Amino acid sequence: MTQYFTESGMGERYDQYRPKTHQAVVQKIQQHLQGRHFERVVDVACGTGDSTVPLLALGQEVMGIDASDEMLAIARKRGLPVRKADYTELPQQGRFDLISTCMAFHWFDGPRAIAAYKAASNPCAVWLIYNFAFAGHTTSEQFNNWLRNEYFKRYPSPPRNRFEDMTLADDEELCVIASERGWLPIEFTLESLIGYLSTQSNIEEVARKGRTLNAIATELRKELSEIDLIGAFKYTYSYEILEYTGSQ
Repeated sequence: MTQYFTESGMGERYDQYRPKTHQAVVQKIQQHLQGRHFERVVDVACGTGDSTVPLLALGQEVMGIDASDEMLAIARKRGLPVRKADYTELPQQGRFDLISTCMAFHWFDGPRAIAAYKAASNPCAVWLIYNFAFAGHTTSEQFNNWLRNEYFKRYPSPPRNRFEDMTLADDEELCVIASERGWLPIEFTLESLIGYLSTQSNIEEVARKGRTLNAIATELRKELSEIDLIGAFKYTYSYEILEYTGSQ
């Protein structure tokens, strides 16, 4: 599967424009963990470190891994302990008591990822898999119609796995602790919305085929300036917390 989020400048755009909502979801997740503190914690596909920061309160030793130099450069500037490695190299980093992955599992080869996570798990390790998705505006149907009928048709999402189709709960060595879906309100100005859209894989796919980000931003700005953007946008979340019950 094609690797995204590696293009020049992507790390800075990602850090500037992606909503900082990880802490809110991790706080919800902590309620299910009932105050558990973990000795070794790893954030797989940590990106710029937004998903790593909330984990610092959950573990004694916390590290992040990612395959993108662009992303890791931002994480290192933030002083976070990160290494360059992809999910298949997770077992080479040692054994962990908590393995967390945000907005990345759907890019992985499911069976290979599960095998790697198991090989890197201490007995009774907890796996935290969670995702965010942009779900439009809370009140502006004008924007939502544009998003569905124009934006996604012009910039379709590149192929990826559907997390909903991954049957982690059916694995005999994994026990579901909790799962939940919901949404958070987020605010965008016109420019920050355009910046956010420029961090998505569908825009990166078009840019790789020759269109410049400036040209895409100009097009989006012209269209969105005529649309009602007043009020909050919807950022959906979903998470699954699992416990590894195997012995390897």
